[in-house]
Amino acid sequence: MYTEKKLTTEALRKKFKNNFNLCNFSIHVGQEMLRREGGVMLHDILKKVEERVDER
Repeated sequence: MYTEKKLTTEALRKKFKNNFNLCNFSIHVGQEMLRREGGVMLHDILKKVEERVDER
């Protein structure tokens, strides 16, 4: 049975000092995606945030 990995704010929050940093980073990633790709879903933004969180 295939189960997709669930993205949770809990897992992402552990990588930031506070929620404001997580929020600002997520907004920045979402804005970049919207500029490049047009309409995107929140799920796509969260996946990209998770991918890029270690690059910052």
